[in-house]
Order: sequence, then C-alpha cells, then structure tokens
Amino acid sequence: MSGAAAIRAGLEECAALPEGRQKAERLEVLAAQARTAGNRSLEGEVLLALVEAYLYAAEGDRMPVAAGRLLRLLDDFPAELGPLSYSIHWRLKWMTHSLVGNPAVPLETTHRWLDELQSRYRERGYSARPVLALRSLLAQETGDFETAAAAMEASIAAPDDAMADCDACEHNGWGAWREAAGDDEGALQFWAPLLDGELTCAEEPHRVLGQALLPLLRTGRVEDARSAHLKGYQLARRTLSLREAVGQHIEFCALTGNEARGLEILTEHVAWLAPQGEEVSRRLGFICGVTVLLRRLTALGHDDLPVGDRTAGAALDDLEREIGDICARYDARNGTHVVSERVAARLSREPLLDRLPLGSPVRLPRPAGAAVPVPPRPSQASLEDLVAEARRLSALRHPHADEAWERVGAAGTELPEPVAARVELRRAGTAMEQDPGAAYARLLAVADRFERLGDRADALEARAGAAVALAYAGDRAGGESLAETVTAEAAAAYAQGTLDAEKYLAARRAGAYVAVSTLAGPDGPVETDVLAARARVEAELSTAEELGGTGRAGTYHDMLARIFLLLGDLDAARTHLTAALGRYRDAGMPWLAARPAGMLGQIALDQGDPESAEGHVSAALEHGGDLLPAEEAAELGSLLVEALTRQPGRELDVVGAALAAAARWDGLSEPDTLHNTFAAARAYHVLDRHGEAAALFEEVIPRVEVPYEGEAVARTRAQYGRSLAELGRHREAAEQFVMAARLVQDDPDAKELHAELAWSAAEALQFAGRPDEALPAFRRAARLWGDLGMIVPRVRCLRAAAWLMDWTGGDTAEDEDGDTEPPGVTAMRAVLAELESLPGAEPSEEVAAELAETRRQLDAMLDDGFDSCDFDEDEGEDEE
Repeated sequence: MSGAAAIRAGLEECAALPEGRQKAERLEVLAAQARTAGNRSLEGEVLLALVEAYLYAAEGDRMPVAAGRLLRLLDDFPAELGPLSYSIHWRLKWMTHSLVGNPAVPLETTHRWLDELQSRYRERGYSARPVLALRSLLAQETGDFETAAAAMEASIAAPDDAMADCDACEHNGWGAWREAAGDDEGALQFWAPLLDGELTCAEEPHRVLGQALLPLLRTGRVEDARSAHLKGYQLARRTLSLREAVGQHIEFCALTGNEARGLEILTEHVAWLAPQGEEVSRRLGFICGVTVLLRRLTALGHDDLPVGDRTAGAALDDLEREIGDICARYDARNGTHVVSERVAARLSREPLLDRLPLGSPVRLPRPAGAAVPVPPRPSQASLEDLVAEARRLSALRHPHADEAWERVGAAGTELPEPVAARVELRRAGTAMEQDPGAAYARLLAVADRFERLGDRADALEARAGAAVALAYAGDRAGGESLAETVTAEAAAAYAQGTLDAEKYLAARRAGAYVAVSTLAGPDGPVETDVLAARARVEAELSTAEELGGTGRAGTYHDMLARIFLLLGDLDAARTHLTAALGRYRDAGMPWLAARPAGMLGQIALDQGDPESAEGHVSAALEHGGDLLPAEEAAELGSLLVEALTRQPGRELDVVGAALAAAARWDGLSEPDTLHNTFAAARAYHVLDRHGEAAALFEEVIPRVEVPYEGEAVARTRAQYGRSLAELGRHREAAEQFVMAARLVQDDPDAKELHAELAWSAAEALQFAGRPDEALPAFRRAARLWGDLGMIVPRVRCLRAAAWLMDWTGGDTAEDEDGDTEPPGVTAMRAVLAELESLPGAEPSEEVAAELAETRRQLDAMLDDGFDSCDFDEDEGEDEE
C-alpha cells in the first residue's frame, strides 16, 4: 500500500473512532505523515479532520496551530487545495467560535484569529455576518455590552450567504444575546420560529427549548415553559453535546418545585458529572444547572440523598469548587469579573414557582430525622397576641384555627387556666373524627373546667360538642338528649342576657349536627329521619338568620342542600347551595364556600352542562385556595378536568388542569394520579403536540395497568405509539402497538381494535427499517381484517406487504405461462385477483376504487418507476 493510500485508510479508521484524545493523537500522526508524502490535497484533508477532532475533544487551544498550517497550504497551493476551500473556511469559523469560549486561549490570540477570519472572508467575497456575530459573542464574554450590541445588530443586517450559520442557529444566537442583556421578551421573539417548529436543524430546537425555559417563566408563559420542558428534555437527554440543555432542564425543575424530577434527571446523567473532555463553556453550563438543584436539595434538608457515589452535599461542594476554578480562569483571561458574576447570579436564583406540575410521579423522601413541626410562632408575638389570633381564626372557622391554638399551647410558658382550657377544647374537638367516644369524655371534662372558671358560654359550647361526639359514637338518643338540654340552657341564658347571640348559636348548633348525623350509614337514611333532619335544620336556619349569624346560616343552607339531594329535589338543593355560597362569602369565610361551589359543579356536570360546571368548580378552587383538605382539593381538580374534557376545543386547558389534578392526587391515590396524567397526555396528543404527549406517556405508561382495563390500556398504548410515530421514533412506536395488540387479541369485543393495532404495528415496523418483521405483521393485519369482512383495510395491508416483498427481493415465481416474476408482483396480482373475484355484478364504490388503485400500483411495480411514497397516501386509517 502506498503512503497516500495508507494515510487515506488511516483517515477512514479515524472517522469511526469516538471523539477524544485518542482520535486527535492518531490524526496528529497522520498529519505528520501527510506532510512528508507530498500530496498537499491529502494533507489538507488530514488537517481539516484534525481541527475538527481538537474541537470535539475540547482541545481548542491546539486548533490554531493546525488551522494556521492548513491556511498556509491553501495560500501556497491554491490549485491543489481549491476543492477544500469551502470546508476550510467553514471550519475556520467554528474554530474561531471555539476560541471565543475557551479560557485557555489568550484574548490576543482570539482577536488575531477573528481578524484573520474577517480578512479571508472579505478576500473571497463572503459576508461578514458570521464574523460580526463572533465579535459580539466575545464582547459579551468580556463585558463590553455596547460593542456586543453594535456587532450583533451589524451581523443581523449583513448579507446572508453560504458561510452564515443556518437560520435556526442564527436565531438561537440572537435570542441568547437578548437574554444575556436581560431582555426576555426580545429573546423570545428571536426564538419564536424555533419554539414554534418553523426553523429546525440537527441541534434545534433541542438547545433553545432549554434556553427558553426561564425566560418563558419570567414573562408569565407558564404553559409554554412546561411544554418546552416536556418536549425539550426528550430531545436533549441522550446527546452528550447537548449537556448544557440538560443542565437547564435540571435547573428548571429546581426552580419550579420539581426538585424530585430534577434529581431523577440528574441521576440519569450522573456520569456527566465527571469531565468528559468537553468544552469548558459547555461543562460550566451543565454543572451550573446541576448546582442550582443541589443547592435547593440542601436547603430542603436533602443534602444526604445519593448522587452517584456521593451525597448531594458532597457533590455540591465538589462542583462549587470546580465552578470557582473555571470562573477564575475566565476572569483572568478576560480581565473582568463578568463570567463569575453571571454564574453567581445564576447559582443564587430562587424558585420562580412553588410548584409547576410536570406529570412526573416522583417525590422527594422526607428529610431524615424530620419530626412533625409545631407551627412557627410569629416573631415578637406575645401570648396575648397568639390567643387573640387563635380566637379570631376560630370565630371565622378558619382552617388554620387548630394550628393557631397549637401555637398557643406551644408558647413555652405556663398558660392561664382559661387559655389552657380553650386549647384543650380545640384539641378535643379535633379528635372527634378519629375517636368520637374519647372526644365525648374529653369535651365533658373541659366543660367542667369552664364551669369551675365561671365561663358559662364556653361550657355550653363544649357540652354541645360532646352531644355531637356522642351521636357520632353511635349513641343517637344520648346525643339528641344532651343536645336538647344544652339548647334549652343556652336559650334561657340568652333570654336572661348572660349569653350573646354568637355564643348562643354556637351552643344550639348541636341539635342540627346530631339530626344530620343520623342520615349517614351504609344502608342509607330512613325517610322519616330525613324529614326530621330537614325540619330541625330549617328551624336552626331561621334562628341563625334572625340573629344575624351569617356564617351559621351558610352551614345550615349547606346541610339542607344535602338533605334535598337525598330527597331527590335538585332545584331545592341548588337553591340552598347558592344561598350557602352567598352566606359564606358575606361572612368572610370563602374557604367554606368551596364545598357548595363544588357540589353545584357536580350537579351541573351530571345534568350535561360542563360550562357551568367549570365555572362552579373553578370558583370552588379559588375560594378554597391552599386551605382545602388535600383530598377535597384533589377531587375538585378531577372534577374540573372532567368538565373541561367534555368541552370541545379546550384541550390546552385540559393539560394544565389535569397535571394540576395529578399533582394534587400524588401521595393520595395512584390511580387518580395516573388517570389525570393520561388525560393531559391525550389532550396533547389531540393537539398534535406529540413531543409533549410522548414525554407524559413515557412517564406513566409503565404503571398504566393500575387504573385501567385491557382495552383502555390498549387504546392508551396506541395513542402513545401514534405520538412516537409522529416524532419519527418508529421502533418504539412499533413496540407500543405490538403490546397494545396483545392486550386485546383474545377479546371478542375488540376485534376491530385488534386489527387496527396490528396494522399500525406493521406500518411502524416498516418505517423503522425492519421489513422482515413488517411483512408478517401486514399479513397478520390483513387476516384480521378479512375475518371481520372488511375488504378495504385488508387489501391495503396486502398491497403494503407486496411492496415490501418487491423492495426486499426474494425468489421469483412462475406465472401461468411459465415465465418468472418477482414475488412482489405475484403478491400484487393476488390482491387484484381477490378484488376481481368478489361476488356481485357491480362492485361497490369502495371496491371499485381499490380495484383501480391496485391496478395502478401493479402497473407501477411492473414499470419499476413507482414512487414508494405514493402507495400509502390514502391508506392509513383515521385516528379515533
């Protein structure tokens, strides 16, 4: 083998090597050999490959020597290197770009190469557009923002030609410039064609979907930020050169209350924490995003969680030291603190949202050794202040009233007896649901304490609670008797003027609560009990309205609504629910309005009015805010999703509501969590936003069997498969279709679905480049359609199989005259014969169309001039 041939063989071997030092070393040897071989064109090819190897091995400081030698060759031997001129000038641009971001290369060297690049582009008539963009980038790095702006604006205005970056990369750079200048809106305007999918390239929109995450949040485009994360992480996650984008997704999770998801992503890429020979700027971008997460985990008490072979706290220490070293190198080269200040600002970012639901079911464990915390005592608050606040919240029936009394109980000082009795009253009442019998005894005991203190009003309130507890414990008669006694005593005290209206209403509430408690039970209430409860509650409502007890009146309207629902009177129930809403709002108790609003929503949905249901449920969630019990809030969230799902065109709203509902159910009910996540995934699917849909399906599909039956699981996997197919992930799509088909293959009620899934699997296998598996899959689908008597899909599957046979070749067959023909032609003739043999004097319109199409495809196959994209234009089944 000649010297030149050996060098070319070495070049081919190097092309198969992974990027890194080994590849660069091999090319260095080849470059030395080529220099003595006397073949200048070959030497130029080797040097081009060496420059690129240095670029991808993070050895940018070595590139100028190889590039300078390459340029001298071009100058000295223009005829021999002429065919390489375009590649040389293109690589020269990317080499210079690498120098800009490399702290090991002095600024003087970088400026010299920028001048060289500009001079050579000018000599050859290339636009200065990319050179100006690089000058802007260097000015940004050194803190000369006026120069950066002027250079970038000049770059944008300069002519576009063959040396300019692609449109997608240019828009990315323009947006990055504006974002670095603090102009989020300007950045998003430049990035819009990338985010909308109008401009793409090998690494776009992969990169911009990470870069835009925080600007989208900061400008209030929360749904777009979630979408960018779901779609963008899937694009970037498996690509080493996109590590910066992965870091941005990790940071996004840390700043949106999704620390557990961020840790999950980091765990998937934990190997990247060790240097991989990447460019310093790319490494810095990645580990900064990771450090933001690790700082959040530490702040939340999770510094002991494992991150690879270290704890989060240890990894944080190591990365912060490395970041400090890298920033010091940049600052030393640049003569400014721009890079270190920018990084410090990034690392000190606080969360932008408490929680943005992303559809991920992972949660952080409880910090080791954490106990149930006592509600914090407000700073400088005296015991008197704490008691006053607790009384205020109790009067409002505020959900935090119990916490307020616990703060009183934990005040760290001996409580006055009236205050201690009040704390015990609250605690005893809180225990009623768990153990009403014990609560009854405790309430009677605290009532005695109040009596000894001469506090008749609180004693009556405690005994009223004891009556309710007794009824809850199963002693209905005892509860009724005690309630009547307390009510009579309270009425007497009120008549004598020793009890005010508020305390009077509090004491006599027991009668209504005991009456309503009799309606609960596994066998349902007796009608006489329902009517008796109605009469008692109506009487209490009348008294409350008469005495101005607006909040109490709201409660009684709420009770009456439930009673009328038992009686089947929806109109009366709606009237009382609406009244309850109004009374609670008037009383300044909006958190209590959530329940009647939610019930109005359920009634509206049951009666086929999803728009009204949406309004009621949205109001319920707004009224309740963060004060609702977790399960009640979760149920309202699911109800809102159902109301939105029943309204065509509301899919984007369904996404947000469903992911919020899934987050509310997380930790309470896995089936409900999954159900709502799938609702969001399906909504994205319907919107043809398949990147987001596939991301959500992938998160929860491993647990899909939890809430669903076989056919529902199959349809879910089918939707996932279609989204994967739309993304070009045909191999994964085929797997989903195959698994879905297996789920329904033995279900006699799902034969058509089985056939559809088999057909979809065959098409996915075909597009995945697996013809050996696609061919039997098409034949199987054809048999299934034939068993159903459905001619059109059957012949389309058979035609697809014929084309696969034609493309892949195979043994020829003899026709009737003894001539041989390709197997695909034979198969297509068989399809035609089957159609022609169908009974009936005149074929149906559909069969006639398939006959014509089969003849056209047969003729094209025989002519061998058929465009393979034509045959399936009209053959895919409509999506459900």
